[in-house]
Amino acid sequence: MPAIDGLGNVPRVIHSSEFKSRKQFRNRRTVMVVGSGETGADISYLAVTTPTVERVVLCHRDGFHFAPKVFLSFRPLSLGSCLLTTEQRNPGPVILPGLRKPDPFEPGIPIDVSRANLFDTAYVHKILRSNDKLLWGYYNLYIKIILFICSGTTLGMDQWVGEIIFFNKSMKVCPYISQPYRPQLPGPRLWLYALRSAFVQTPIPDTQGRRVDLAPWPKRIDKSGSVEFVDNRRPEYTRLQGQRIRPDLVVLCTGYKQSFPFLTSGFRNSADLPYPTPNSADVRHIWSRRDPSVGFIGFVRPSLGAIPPLAELQAQLWVCRLLSPQSIPRPLSAQDEHHYKLRPVPGARITYGVDHESYAYQLALDMGSAPGLWDIAGFFSWRSAGSSWRLLLIWALGAQLNTKFRLKGPWKWQGAFEVLTSDEMWQTITRRPIIFGK
Repeated sequence: MPAIDGLGNVPRVIHSSEFKSRKQFRNRRTVMVVGSGETGADISYLAVTTPTVERVVLCHRDGFHFAPKVFLSFRPLSLGSCLLTTEQRNPGPVILPGLRKPDPFEPGIPIDVSRANLFDTAYVHKILRSNDKLLWGYYNLYIKIILFICSGTTLGMDQWVGEIIFFNKSMKVCPYISQPYRPQLPGPRLWLYALRSAFVQTPIPDTQGRRVDLAPWPKRIDKSGSVEFVDNRRPEYTRLQGQRIRPDLVVLCTGYKQSFPFLTSGFRNSADLPYPTPNSADVRHIWSRRDPSVGFIGFVRPSLGAIPPLAELQAQLWVCRLLSPQSIPRPLSAQDEHHYKLRPVPGARITYGVDHESYAYQLALDMGSAPGLWDIAGFFSWRSAGSSWRLLLIWALGAQLNTKFRLKGPWKWQGAFEVLTSDEMWQTITRRPIIFGK
């Protein structure tokens, strides 16, 4: 629970763990959500789409970056001013939107399986691998250019405020936050926005005038229940300056603190040393070098991606270390960890962020499970030439799917080829726009 002076002056304060349904917004005119992670974004979205809630304020500490894992097709239904939605997977921007309309049934592709890994994580030159500033500098420039072309802003996909490097994959609330910050007054910004959007534009849902007010972290709440915010010298503070905000409900979406009292309360391992905790898991974020008998599975935060696939690879590597150390073909050197770790800002709460694709590939390399070009060529057969070509393209252009790492290595599986070349996996390639787009 964060220490906010005067928090008790608000009629109702709950932690996000106590939030269960939209009904809890009943009779609440102003809702303030503290914390801008996925949970905070989801609860803010539920609040702003509740007709009885008049104002929603979302407080952040250092910002966020909305990642377009899921886009929404807004379809107004008969529920007052509330908008119900049908979800769509990451549809691409519309070229010449004045002549073409977005296809509401476009299947799209989840962005976390849209990355081509050849020369990105696989077959990366050792200079780029050891000094990734050049590679990430290129990504930073490339992504900002794409964002500007598609939505007119470099802060995120139709995100005009609150930017930071760490991704927030709950994007439904983004148009409600961006609504007051998009160019609206006549001038160079609006003219440039209009000119660009005439050629390329990502569809923007109509919020029907409803919005979420982005705010800095609350500094204090006075006896009348009015909030004073920290001056973060950013646009959201300037916009709210002088406004009186008195929330009826505060929802604290400030995360959780990891605690392992059963490992630290006097218990010792076979070497008469305290058991390790996740903070001391210095081998691939899984176990401690001084005691590999305790493994921490799933204690990482991927940027774009998901924890369960990484947890599976972590468990595989840990089991290999416990039961068959000789099956690990290479030393698990700390020098191989730099390229997949996300660099947190000073004082950040989350220091265990990883790049999903780079981390998955590193774990596969550690086990000898990452197939190379010659391994893929070994699967070629004229009898199944179509599937063989599929395998090559999925290996080169597809994401680091766990099934790819079952083609070889200690966890080799005979059914991996069939699954990896199935229509389900193949569609992660063919649904990509421009080249395939089906």
